[in-house]
Amino acid sequence: MWRIPTTDDFRDAILEDELDAWQNASIAEGKDPTPKAITNAVGIFRAALRSGYKGIIGPAGTLPHDLIPEAMHIAVFYFLAGRGGTDVSKGRETLYNDAIRKSNRIADGSFAYTDPDDAEELAKPSDAMPKPSFLKKTLTLRRDKQAGI
Repeated sequence: MWRIPTTDDFRDAILEDELDAWQNASIAEGKDPTPKAITNAVGIFRAALRSGYKGIIGPAGTLPHDLIPEAMHIAVFYFLAGRGGTDVSKGRETLYNDAIRKSNRIADGSFAYTDPDDAEELAKPSDAMPKPSFLKKTLTLRRDKQAGI
């Protein structure tokens, strides 16, 4: 299922101390900087999917539901590094790097992403695969005739 990531998805990916920085930045600026971070993170995965995914891509601004957590790790990193005013922890940086690596692998085709909601027929072997064939061979072994050897 393709859907637009929400602020709730962002909150699910953020830690308690990071949440405080997020709320403080939102109040101080008078607006919520989260949508911009989410949009940028979604853009990274949509670009990767356009490059390496062979299925149908959902409407603008949407991602497959199983890629949203990785996109939110990117969004949280963008928020904290850019406008949140807190230091980015090593753990957060690792989550960000893992998500970027996954998007790069999808883009270059080394990670063959398949949307879990795709039809099962796409998972079948292609027709180009060679199929084994077995032909019955008859051997005739007699003194006067030796056929099939």
